Parts: sequence; C-alpha cells; structure tokens
Amino acid sequence: MKLLTIIFSFMLFSCAGSFIGVCYDRIPRGEQIWKGRSHCDNCKRKLGPSELIPVFSILFLRGRCKTCNCRIPATSTVIEIATAALSTLPIIVYGLSVQGIAFGLVTSILIEIALLDMKTMEISNLACILIGAAGIVLMFIKGSYISSLIGAVCISVPFLILALYGGMGMGDVKLMAAVGILLGWEKTLLAAFLGILVGCVAATIIKFKTKREWKSEIAFGPYLCIGTYLAMLCGDSVISWYLSLL
Repeated sequence: MKLLTIIFSFMLFSCAGSFIGVCYDRIPRGEQIWKGRSHCDNCKRKLGPSELIPVFSILFLRGRCKTCNCRIPATSTVIEIATAALSTLPIIVYGLSVQGIAFGLVTSILIEIALLDMKTMEISNLACILIGAAGIVLMFIKGSYISSLIGAVCISVPFLILALYGGMGMGDVKLMAAVGILLGWEKTLLAAFLGILVGCVAATIIKFKTKREWKSEIAFGPYLCIGTYLAMLCGDSVISWYLSLL
C-alpha cells in the first residue's frame, strides 16, 4: 500500500510539475496559462493528448517533435520530475496524513515560486495565499494558534522593514508571512536562517563567477523556498539537535 501511495503521489505531482512548466514558459512571456493548448515551438502544431503525458511523453517521442523532428527542450520534463520527486518526499516522511499532503502541495507551490522568481523577480500573491491557507488548515488541526501567529510576524516584520528601505522585495515578506503560519515560529526561524545561509553562499558564487557588484539585485525567493523545504522535512530533528547542544 505504501508503494502504491508513493507511485500515485509521484504521478499526481508530475501533473502539477507539468502545470508549473507551463507557468514557467508562458508567464514571463505574458501569455495566458489557462488558454491555448501546448504546441511545438518550431512548427507550431498543437500537441495531442498522447504528447501531454508528464514525464513519459518525451520518452515516447525520444525527445523530438513527431511532425518536424525538432528537439524538444528538456526543461519541462526536468521540472515535472523534480516536482514529482520533491513533492512526494514529504508524504514518504509524514505518511498519507493531512500534514504530509499539505507539505507535498506546498512543495509544488514553492517550486513554482522559486522558478518564476528567478525568471521574473516576482512572487505570486496567489501562491503565498495558498501556502497560508494550507498553514491555517494545519493550525486548526494541530491547535498551534500561538506558534503560527508568532511565525507569521517573526520573520515577515523584519523583512518588511528591510523592504521599506529597498533591501528586500515585498514578495519575500508575503512568502515568509505565509510560511510562518504553516510552520510556526521555531521552524520559520530555521527556514529563514537556512534560506539566508544558502542565499549568501549562492550570491558569493554568482558574484565571483559573473563579476557582478555586491549591490546587484538577485532573486532571494528561491533560497527562502529551499530553507522552507528543508525546515518542512527535517525541522523538528534539526531543532532537537540544536537544543541538545545547549
């Protein structure tokens, strides 16, 4: 049964990954994501149902359009596989529970946020609302009202102050407010710490590889998403380990 759950979750989240791939491709170009069927970028032929199966279609087609034989970009397939794998992991960790399902769904949303923030430097309000909604559901189930309320402000308020002085984007503020409701204050602090740590390392690497100035604007949302994902998966263990050192 557990294997069937994992397989079903992988297939379901691969469909979510397919939608994220559409968003990643269309939104930066100003195209509608709800209208218009997917098509080959080279010959413009609309894809049939058999060509829209997540992960498997590109394997069946051997990575090429069956009409013009043009190579199909692997970006969408990579997004589908990554979304399916990363979103299934919380269900493996927490089981087929409300928390496992919620964390799996939130993982897919975090992937969408990270990819689009890298490409557009914007974080969707809807994505933050969905994370916050998942957090509210868990808050009522677990009764973690105080922790969630503190979590909603413990990072977002300092980020808001930074945003007012141009040091942070408002999207990051909204993201961490939603994450705070979802994770509670302890794991939100951990998520922010891990995100900032990963972001600093990445910014240093980018700076020396591209010779950009330190004040150059970079998307910080992806690193906050990484920190949030790690906090969701192993936050309790990390916090327990840290407290044991005190």
